[in-house]
Amino acid sequence: MPLPIRAAVLEQPGEPLRIRDVLLDDPLDHEVVVHTDRVGLCHSDLHYVKGSLSISTPAVLGHEVVGVVERVGSAVTRVAQGDRVVTTITPSCGLCAFCMGGRPTQCARVSETRRRDRPKLIKHDGTAVEALGSIGAFAEAFLVGEESLAKVSTRIPSSAACLLGCCVTTGVGAAVHGAQITPQDTVAVIGCGGIGIAAIQGARIAGARRIVAIDAVADKLDLARKFGATDVVRASRDAEATADDVREILPGGVNHAIEAVGRPQTAELAFNILAPTGKATILGLMPEGERLSIPADALVCGDRVLQGAYMGANRFLSDVEMFTDHYLAGRLDLDSMVTAELPFDQINEGFTAMSDPTAVRIILRLNQGEK
Repeated sequence: MPLPIRAAVLEQPGEPLRIRDVLLDDPLDHEVVVHTDRVGLCHSDLHYVKGSLSISTPAVLGHEVVGVVERVGSAVTRVAQGDRVVTTITPSCGLCAFCMGGRPTQCARVSETRRRDRPKLIKHDGTAVEALGSIGAFAEAFLVGEESLAKVSTRIPSSAACLLGCCVTTGVGAAVHGAQITPQDTVAVIGCGGIGIAAIQGARIAGARRIVAIDAVADKLDLARKFGATDVVRASRDAEATADDVREILPGGVNHAIEAVGRPQTAELAFNILAPTGKATILGLMPEGERLSIPADALVCGDRVLQGAYMGANRFLSDVEMFTDHYLAGRLDLDSMVTAELPFDQINEGFTAMSDPTAVRIILRLNQGEK
């Protein structure tokens, strides 16, 4: 029997989300129903709300989530009812060339693993409701394939644990997997929101000898210092002036630049502040059709690298255990990344609060009994 739940539904881009009663389908063989505990508000969700990224509507957004397994399909083997889990938007089959080659975020079989003959969510009138990333976690419960789930320790508070599914996976993952930072390296992180702060922590954990935080907002730079930045640069509208400020700190440029904003200008800045043989890793999602312009001589003659790292090029199943150990040892500060925790009904107020320059992550609370 379909499960009646409440969900925050995006009816049209540019409009507030509406709390609606919808029906969640029964799990198929390899699917799992998860009762939502805490869910984070990610800037990619905000892009869909504003319409700068497109999605079929009506839709339920949300993907950075922790919850408890409520039901499992007949063929599920990796999790069981009662398990506490976090979810990734980049499931991996473990069988294709990309997965076996250590690049699971590029899994060639994602569309196949997500395919189903009927919608996961419907309104009571039978209208299908899209689930972002085949998750749709802005709801009391959601339905995902077991390959999207990783068990997570109960020693991590729920408000911190939910960050592992996107913010931390992307930021720390970019430092560890995408950029492969070492103790020899100097690093610049452009954009000090949730993913940028996670990238700064990832660079610190990886042992980077200098970490330069770059942002246009002074309050965000103050936050960046608290999370491990050794130096800060206040970005200006003049990208070359910003690059000059970075070179005053590190005259030869940086070995690694991680971009966590999602604009062509900041992606180009990441490349332009590289030292020869340096690597720029772009994390920010940009609207379809955007183009980057970089100097060809700097690329070729300087052996510089410009690369993407979708979702930080994470390795989700093993990364969750890594993040957990670093958190429990005090090396990864998740608690301080939680700016505010709001009840689910205040989701639109949460999106508004994201504009506060001191906000790192806003969390929604669905299970009142958990901390």
